[in-house]
Amino acid sequence: MDSRRFVMDKIKLWLSKAFYPLAIYWWSMWSKVYRYLFLRKYSDVALKKDLSYTVVTEELKKLKWTKDGFKALGDACGTPQWTQHCLNEIGEGNDQPSGYLDCDDFSIWACNVTSQQFFPRMFAFAWQQDGKIKGHMMCLIRRKDGKLHHTGNWGLYGPHTSLRSACEEIIKVTNASSAVGWALLGKDLKVIRTGRGLPNNTIM
Repeated sequence: MDSRRFVMDKIKLWLSKAFYPLAIYWWSMWSKVYRYLFLRKYSDVALKKDLSYTVVTEELKKLKWTKDGFKALGDACGTPQWTQHCLNEIGEGNDQPSGYLDCDDFSIWACNVTSQQFFPRMFAFAWQQDGKIKGHMMCLIRRKDGKLHHTGNWGLYGPHTSLRSACEEIIKVTNASSAVGWALLGKDLKVIRTGRGLPNNTIM
């Protein structure tokens, strides 16, 4: 890597870390606007309830990941009802409906249908890889013994003893060079907690 690229990558990382918490709040607010504009017609779709995280993971395997596009301005979280609609159509033997179905759409459904005994939350993590800033959204669950898993379009990961451990595994799997930031949100996209870099070992 030449010195100019090294410096540019460091600047990109610094800026991404600095603005990460703000970006999470912006993403949450924009997602709610996006939902109203494009997905409110699915609001009456009944969601499944009280599923185990293993059943949720198997259900998500039926879906095909589809990158967010222009209408989402690059990234927005749809409603759990939209994801449920896609699963219903597939269950009836039809093709997956046309539309965006990104990692956050997998995760918001999982967060809303997983049993509350597993304390489901939305879990966001961003990192730098080959100079590029990348991120992923998952559904984080906590077992009765305190161990953590996360599930989504990547499948089921864990168990972990802390959120930091889960983030460190993502860094290893993606061969990332640095952590940018993390966030936990409720099933209604309300921001619970967010931070820069890696979370400390006490956060579960």
